[in-house]
Amino acid sequence: MDFKKIMSEMLDSLKKNEIDISTEFNNNSEITGKSKIGGRPYLPEDFIWPYYQGFPLSFLAQINLEEVNSFDKDKLLPNAGMLYFFYEPETEERGYNLQCKGCAKVFYYEVFSSFSLIDFPQDMGDDYKIPEFRVNFKSSISLPSYENFYLLLKEQEFFKNHDISFKDFIPIYNELFIPNHNYTKLLGYPEVIQNSMEIQCAAVTMGLDLGNGVNSPEEYEEEFKKASKDWILLFQMDTIETDDYELMFGDSGHIYFWIRKEDLANKNFENIWLILQCY
Repeated sequence: MDFKKIMSEMLDSLKKNEIDISTEFNNNSEITGKSKIGGRPYLPEDFIWPYYQGFPLSFLAQINLEEVNSFDKDKLLPNAGMLYFFYEPETEERGYNLQCKGCAKVFYYEVFSSFSLIDFPQDMGDDYKIPEFRVNFKSSISLPSYENFYLLLKEQEFFKNHDISFKDFIPIYNELFIPNHNYTKLLGYPEVIQNSMEIQCAAVTMGLDLGNGVNSPEEYEEEFKKASKDWILLFQMDTIETDDYELMFGDSGHIYFWIRKEDLANKNFENIWLILQCY
């Protein structure tokens, strides 16, 4: 049997579209109604800045959806308006239990013509005021990381009958797939560092506390697995840095904003789930 051929065909069938985001430090006038990373957000004057456990959330990014519409090949995102991403890096929550809700926020405004640049809260430390970056978008093909792909393989009938060890799987996967090392993006598959996240989203939002390395009880695994298929990656962000500034998530980690497919289709961003993974 040709495992490599079967894996190649399966990888090809699992392709997703993603929107890669590249950045360039902005040392000119502040960006208002366009997409950007960091800087001051362009929001209504009466916007109430979000807090978590007494700390103001850092403003990460704003995405002008008209700018990304042509790169959104599957038309998953709204075709107009602005998305805003916030996260609270002082507590550095990782999304292990429901108590983490509120450590990250996504706001969506369909119309933003009368907005202005909003000042940071007075109690926000300078380390959490992200410098402003111009952004460029590119559509790209996304493939599952080896952790996710191995789990998907094990579900296939062929591999249930012809088991392939993880040790044998890795070199074949590495030969087939050279990952894209641009880690800030919209949509597609996550760049997994530790483990698959869809089941974590499902289990935690259904009330399970996964803190301290607790795994989901076996009697609920099928329920969580089924619910995990409702979740999709909305936004993934890597370390933010300039010559004199760095905001790293954990130890060279990423943060991932997840959303249910139904919520995304309904433009409802109130129930996103944030996960942090690092090395």
